[in-house]
Amino acid sequence: MELLDVNQLLTYEQAARQAGVTVPTVRMWKNRGHLSVAQDQHGRDIYVGRSPRFRLLDVAKAEHATRQAARRRPLVPA
Repeated sequence: MELLDVNQLLTYEQAARQAGVTVPTVRMWKNRGHLSVAQDQHGRDIYVGRSPRFRLLDVAKAEHATRQAARRRPLVPA
């Protein structure tokens, strides 16, 4: 079994694959403040070009929180 580095930096595509969601979902998490861009030791956001990077641990936390919230939300009949 391979151990994952929780500080590994991920692109939108990699984050979506790790969380089992789509890229637009990861973008929504970022835009709504559920997922923050990884920061360097000086507190600056990490971007490669114009693309942000996310820490694997933060992606896992956003995914878990989103799924927990979905479980608490009651179903509304159509």
